[in-house]
Amino acid sequence: MRLFLQTKGCFGATVALGHFLRKLALVILKENDITGFRKPRRSLETFKKVGIPIIAVLLSLMAIVIVALLIKVVLDKYYFICGSPLTFLPREQVCDGRLDCASGEDEEHCVKDFPDKPGVAVRLSKDRSTLQVLDVATGTWASACFDNFTEALAKTACRQMGYDSQPTFRAVEIGPDWNLTVAQVTGNGQEFQVKNLTGPCHSLVSLSCLECGKSLKAPRIVGGVEASVDSWPWQVSIQYDKQHVCGGSILDPNWILTAAHCFRKYLDVSNWKVRVGSSKLDHVSSLSVAKIFVTKENALNSREKDIALVKLQVPLTFTGTVRPICLPFFDEELIPGTPLWVIGWGFTEQSGGKMSDVLLQASVQVIDSARCNAEDAYQGDVTAEMLCAGTLQGGVDSCQGDSGGPLMYHSNHWQIVGIVSWGYGCGSPTNPGVYTKVTAYLDWIYNVRKVSALVPWGALPPDISPKGMHPP
Repeated sequence: MRLFLQTKGCFGATVALGHFLRKLALVILKENDITGFRKPRRSLETFKKVGIPIIAVLLSLMAIVIVALLIKVVLDKYYFICGSPLTFLPREQVCDGRLDCASGEDEEHCVKDFPDKPGVAVRLSKDRSTLQVLDVATGTWASACFDNFTEALAKTACRQMGYDSQPTFRAVEIGPDWNLTVAQVTGNGQEFQVKNLTGPCHSLVSLSCLECGKSLKAPRIVGGVEASVDSWPWQVSIQYDKQHVCGGSILDPNWILTAAHCFRKYLDVSNWKVRVGSSKLDHVSSLSVAKIFVTKENALNSREKDIALVKLQVPLTFTGTVRPICLPFFDEELIPGTPLWVIGWGFTEQSGGKMSDVLLQASVQVIDSARCNAEDAYQGDVTAEMLCAGTLQGGVDSCQGDSGGPLMYHSNHWQIVGIVSWGYGCGSPTNPGVYTKVTAYLDWIYNVRKVSALVPWGALPPDISPKGMHPP
């Protein structure tokens, strides 16, 4: 695609230069029009002496420019240029996990592995979004008392989860059956200190770091039909060389949540783009990607840890068709039969065919993990970090091309509880879709966003490395 665009630019320059040469010839002829009687002969002689050499020089320059541009196109397509010393590196050696350039720039803008530890010392509960903090000294969790809780503390809590937006918080009553310790929370702007209460506490902190999970239009039609972006304003298309590869979900102005397996073949971040705000794949311009993080693969089960975060170069501006979806609460447990929604641009038939060019939506439900792991299904391959969803009669499911898209649950607001990951076929009653369980990776999501906000792109913490980096 880059070759087409640059060649098109060369053609445009050639046409423009041709117009210029014609105008130049007319000017030369006009300026040398001394007498009407001798005009043809004088004009022709002057054109031969002056115009032809000028045109020859300009044509030569044009040829040099075109050749230079074509050489650049070829070099960009097949080689990566190392800066110091100047070296032409074959493209297949870029993002291969080895530092081939002297300064390592061939591995700088690649998909990065990010560890899934340590844990984060704050979390939000599904009970009215109440804030819980970890007492590091004892290793126990406590609910934050509202007394003396400030906006600065709210910002600290949200920063721990990777948010940089303006939080809101309020007091909620402690229920009669509340069985978690309540503690006083203080902080230094970066971390919390948990202290024992010196008196009674009557209210807890209910915290919201970002307004999310709200759409302009509720979905009404069930079963693999066209969807409106007004219903799902967080859905994005993640594309490689302008071809749709995976879906994704907007978490905040900077970050898109998707599946790790989308990036296993193509590790060069510069070739990835994101399209937002449309239910059709070809109706909006694409956005550049700054960073892509994935979890380190589990050698025993390559389907595990199928989660990735994409950071945009320029933050999104939220509109009616571009909005974030909420992350789930840490204790959000979905029982079998819970209604869910899945959306995407994937294949509409199990045998393949072509990908849908409009966004499709389908209503599914949670399938019991024991049923998913039965002998006639996945035979134990579905782990505790995965979620099964579909319909008992089959026929409605996510499919190839839907990968990375959201599995959604609605409870006061829309939450992304799963990420389209894998499965056998599409729409089989015995083999429902398998999704990455988002609650299992909340700490990972929080850490990626938090660390990335503090560390420049080229400077990686010691335990973060380009994907597949070989030890020295």
